[in-house]
Amino acid sequence: MGGQTKFACVDGPEFDGHQVDFAELMSRNGTYVEREKEVAEKHTCRMEAMGKALIK
Repeated sequence: MGGQTKFACVDGPEFDGHQVDFAELMSRNGTYVEREKEVAEKHTCRMEAMGKALIK
């Protein structure tokens, strides 16, 4: 943002959206896409597992 890296948890959450480098943002958001897919496929939600156990 404005040539600097900002973190919403520390520097925000309010800032001038016109200063955001959206190309960089999209690039960073794609960094862990493959790992996120892998984890999502293997992950079992505890609440879902509890619900299935109750139905048996």
